[in-house]
Amino acid sequence: MQYVRATAGTDKAESSGDIMQAKDQLGHTTVVMTEQYIRNRKGKKVSPSK
Repeated sequence: MQYVRATAGTDKAESSGDIMQAKDQLGHTTVVMTEQYIRNRKGKKVSPSK
């Protein structure tokens, strides 16, 4: 289940541009713990084509 939490935290940090929002969403007490969950994605972000 850790992968789902990591994805949720990473998505929140990327969309908001703020790791503190990801920290709050994941319920962590320290940013250090959140940093362990946040993934550095490779490549550029693209939107699905219609």
